[in-house]
Amino acid sequence: MSQSGSVFSKANVPQKTPAARGPAWIYAGIGITVLFVVNAAIAGRLFHAEFTERMESIESSYMSISRWAMDHWNDRTWFPLWFGGSPFERVYQPGLHLSVAEWARILHWSPQHSYHFLTGLAYALGPVALFWLCYRMTGRKGYAFLAALLYSLVSASTLLSGEVRRDMGNWLLPRRFQILVHWGEGPHTTVLAMLPLVIWTIDGAVVKRRWYLVVAAPLGVTAVVLTNWPGSMGLALAVVAYALASVEGGPRRWITLAGIGVAAYLIAIPWASPSILALVIRNAQQSDDTPFSVARLLLAGLLGLALMAVRLCARRARIDRAGRFFLYFALITGTVWLSAQWFGWQLLPQARRFQMEFDMAAAGLGAYLMAGGFHRLPRRWKVAAIVTAVLLAGFQTRRSVRYARGITRPIDITSTLEYRMAKWFDANMHGERVFAPGNVSLWMNMFTDVPQMNGCCDQGIPSQEDRIADYVIYTGQNAGKRDAEISLLWLKAFGAAAIGVTGPQSTEYFKPFSNPRKFDGVLPLLWSEGDNRVFRVPLPSYSLAHALDQAAVPWRAPADGLDVEPIEPLVTALDNEKPPFTAFRWINQHEARIETVVKPGDIVFVQVTYEPGWRAMEGGTRLRVTPDALGLMEIHPAHAGRNAIDFSYDGGAEGRWTGWAQLAGVFLLAIWGARERRIR
Repeated sequence: MSQSGSVFSKANVPQKTPAARGPAWIYAGIGITVLFVVNAAIAGRLFHAEFTERMESIESSYMSISRWAMDHWNDRTWFPLWFGGSPFERVYQPGLHLSVAEWARILHWSPQHSYHFLTGLAYALGPVALFWLCYRMTGRKGYAFLAALLYSLVSASTLLSGEVRRDMGNWLLPRRFQILVHWGEGPHTTVLAMLPLVIWTIDGAVVKRRWYLVVAAPLGVTAVVLTNWPGSMGLALAVVAYALASVEGGPRRWITLAGIGVAAYLIAIPWASPSILALVIRNAQQSDDTPFSVARLLLAGLLGLALMAVRLCARRARIDRAGRFFLYFALITGTVWLSAQWFGWQLLPQARRFQMEFDMAAAGLGAYLMAGGFHRLPRRWKVAAIVTAVLLAGFQTRRSVRYARGITRPIDITSTLEYRMAKWFDANMHGERVFAPGNVSLWMNMFTDVPQMNGCCDQGIPSQEDRIADYVIYTGQNAGKRDAEISLLWLKAFGAAAIGVTGPQSTEYFKPFSNPRKFDGVLPLLWSEGDNRVFRVPLPSYSLAHALDQAAVPWRAPADGLDVEPIEPLVTALDNEKPPFTAFRWINQHEARIETVVKPGDIVFVQVTYEPGWRAMEGGTRLRVTPDALGLMEIHPAHAGRNAIDFSYDGGAEGRWTGWAQLAGVFLLAIWGARERRIR
C-alpha cells in the first residue's frame, strides 16, 4: 500500500543517506538503555524490597501463592488453603507465581523479594518493549523513543478521568507505578511488558513468515494467557487492532493468525480448559454485575461500526499501519475503559482495569501525532522542541522517582496486625479452617498454611455459595437481629472453627464488617487486641468430614445469604454430632484419609470443594463422590459400620485430555515451524 500520505512517508520525513544513517543498532541500543534506566530508577526500591508499607495491596495473595508453591514444589495438584480448596491451576494463572517461586528457589531469595524484583523488572521493561514494537513497525527510532518515553512518564488516563486524578492526587504522578504497588497489578503489569513483543512476533509470523517467529508467536500468546486474565483480554483487543491495521492481502494471513491462536490455546489448555474459562467468565461477570445483555451487545456493535468508519478514513488518509494500529487500539481500549469510567457502561467485565492498555495505546498514538508535527517544523524549532522535551522528561523523572520511593518504604512486617493475627491462628488453631477478616485473609498464607473459609482471588472462587457466604458474614445486609445467627449458620456449614473480626479502630486496611460487634457475647472470645478479636465457632467436631443422614445435606442452593432454610438441617446435624467423630487427615496436598463409622442411610459429608477429579476408595472398592448444593462433597459408603476411606484428587478426565491436547499443540507447532523453515 502506498504510504505517501503517512506522517512517516518519504514526502514528510527527510531521508538520510546511508553514510549519515549510521549503525542503527547503536542508536536503538542507546534508546533502550535510556528507557530502561529511567524506569528502573522509578521502580528502584522494588529490586531489593522485602515488605513495603503497601499492606493494602493484593500482591500479598500473589506472594502467598508463590510461597506455597516453593514449599510444595513437587505436589501442586490441589491447593487446599482458600475457599475449601481448589485445583492449583484454577486459583490464578500460574505463570508469574511459579516464576517468582523458581527465581526465589534458585537465588535463595524470599518469595516477597523475588516477587518485587520480577514485577519491578517487568515495570522497567514495559516501555522498552513498546519502543521495540514501534521501531520495528516504522523503522523510526525517534518516534519509538518518544512513544516509550510518554508511556514511561505520562498517563493519559489521569488526563481523562477525574476519578483517576483523585486516586493519584496529582495528574503528573506515575499512574502505572501506583497501579503496580498500591493496587497490586503485578501479573497485569507483567503482561503489559510482554504485549508489544507478542504483537511483534505475530506480525513477523503473519506478514513476514519468519519461521522462528511462527514458533515464538503462539508461545508468547501462551505466556500471556498463563499470567493474567485481564491482560489476556487486553492482548485480544490488541490483536483485533493489529488485524484491522495489518492483515490484508488474501486469506493466508488470516489463516496464519487463526493458526497462532489455535496453537497457543492448545499449549495453554491445561491452565485454560473449558471449565476454567467458564469459571473465570462467571466470576468476572459476578464481580461487578456484568452479565450478558442486549445493551452491552448494542454498545459492542456501535464500537464495531466506529472501527469500520475510522478504518475507512485511515485508509483514505493513507496512514501507515503503525498509526492505524495505535489508533484502533486506543479506540477499542478507550471505549471499553471510558464508557465504564464516564457513564458506568460495562462493555467488558472489570472494564476499568483496561486503563493500563489504554495508556499504552494512547502513548503510541500521541507520539505518532507529535512526531508527524515535529517533522514539519523548521530546524531551529526542532532543536527547541528537543531541548524542551529533555528538560520536561528530566523534571518528570525526578518527580516520579520521589513519588515511587515515597510509596515503597520498607516496613517491619512483624509489627502489623496481619502478621500477628495470622501467627495467632497458626499457633492456636492446629490446622483447623478459619474465617480471617479482610486484609488478614489476603496476608494469612504468606506466613502460614492455615486453611481459610475465604481467601483470594475473585476469578477462582469455586462457587456462588462461597461468594454469598462471604457477603452475608461481612455485611449482614437485611439480616436485622438475626445477623450473628445467620453468619454462624454459614460459618458452620463451611467448616470454619474460628472467625476473626476487625473494628473501625483496627489497623487492618479494609475493615469489612458492617457490624463488627455482632458476635460479642454470642461466641466464645479466644483472642483480643485493641479493636481486633477472634471468636470460636462452637461445634462438637472440627473435622472436615462428618457421617450424617443424607436428608441433612442441602438439597438446593440458597438464593442469597438470608435464604438459610437449605443449610439449617445441615447445621443442626453438625451441632448434634456424637462420638465417635469422623476423622479427616491430610496425607499430602492432594490426598487425605477418612476414618468413620456410618449408619445405614448415612453419607460422609466432606467440607472440601467438589471437583470431578476426586476419588474415594474403601477396601479396594471405588465409592461414589457427588456434589451437594453448596459445592461441597458427599461420599456414598459401600456399607454401614466402620469405613477407612482413601480420598485423593487426580485432575479427573479433563486433566488427562487437556494434557494430551497440549502435547498435540506442541507437536503441531514444531511441524509448522519446521515447514516454514524448510520453505524459507
